[in-house]
Amino acid sequence: MSVVTPIKMPKWGLSMQEGAIVDWWQAEGAAVAEGDDLVDIETSKITNVCESPAAGVLRRIIAQPGETLPVGALIGVLAEADTPETEIESFISDFQASFVPPEADAAGAEALRISTVEAGGRTIRIGRAGPETGVPVVLIHGYSGDMTNWLFNIEALSALNPVIALDMPGHGGSSKDVGDGSLKTLSGAVAAALEALGVSSAHLVGHSLGAAVAARLAIDHAGLARSVTLIAPAGLSTTGVSEPFLSGVIEAQRARDLKPVLQMLLADPEMVTKDMVEDVLKSKRVDGVEEALTILRDRLVDGADSAALRADLARIPRALVIASKTDRIVGAPDESALPDGFKVVWIESAGHMPHLEQASAVNALLADAVKAN
Repeated sequence: MSVVTPIKMPKWGLSMQEGAIVDWWQAEGAAVAEGDDLVDIETSKITNVCESPAAGVLRRIIAQPGETLPVGALIGVLAEADTPETEIESFISDFQASFVPPEADAAGAEALRISTVEAGGRTIRIGRAGPETGVPVVLIHGYSGDMTNWLFNIEALSALNPVIALDMPGHGGSSKDVGDGSLKTLSGAVAAALEALGVSSAHLVGHSLGAAVAARLAIDHAGLARSVTLIAPAGLSTTGVSEPFLSGVIEAQRARDLKPVLQMLLADPEMVTKDMVEDVLKSKRVDGVEEALTILRDRLVDGADSAALRADLARIPRALVIASKTDRIVGAPDESALPDGFKVVWIESAGHMPHLEQASAVNALLADAVKAN
């Protein structure tokens, strides 16, 4: 019997339960290699491309553009060109007869345990996943984000180590007091939260502003960082952080104004979904958020914190920097100015959010960093 490979609705992130077919890149009968782009799929968080799980011929397209199916559902079939039609039909029939959609929200609810800690005079919201013991991976999001920015990464990391994703001050479910908005203040808040949780050693992973916070944390709290990974880090390029983006997030009050601002984050603007825009608008309506973002914007635009951070980077023995050369928010890090212990990995087909845009590649890099330390 020939090998028939199902193409299933992928699960991108803990909260994904279904996806909508946008458009197929390949037609029935096309020969594809493993990893080739097959179909664009829209979720509540992002629109992304589903890649071919194997080499073969796309013998059937099951799900048509506009259809919404649950995670794991059959959307297409791969097989060799000489596989009989009867085998293809039998495979599809058997799959559809035995497929049971996953229970709504069950996986996500179990995987991310939400709570708060009181630390340094602030309430910090945290999400925990994975085992109860071991050196945790601490995830620190960027400007105007929250812990849900890591939903495409938590599952992969929590299979290895405990994961702690937190909302920085001024964001999500944490206190909106950002003080002077400095990296020292933000990193101090994270340090206080980790101390309250009894964490004395961690793998620090930060994105954008969160990457600068992670680096500052590793510098100011010697011995805390088992490893340091900086994704699209703010403050390490020669261009500075985009003021139009920072101000655009603050000033936009309607979806049609905010969407083009958020599209600056991604290499493919069409990846920005309605739900992504609405989530940011909803977060901005919470009392104190716009004031906090304004303080943080002014601090980032000033650049003094970034200059001080760059001067201190050599105090971090080694770090992994994951970046894109087409990042329109923070620019590409200046590789020549980084300390000898820093390794830069460039992610293709990504903008400022490689951990969302190219989650599989970034997850593999994060896993290697954790395993090596």
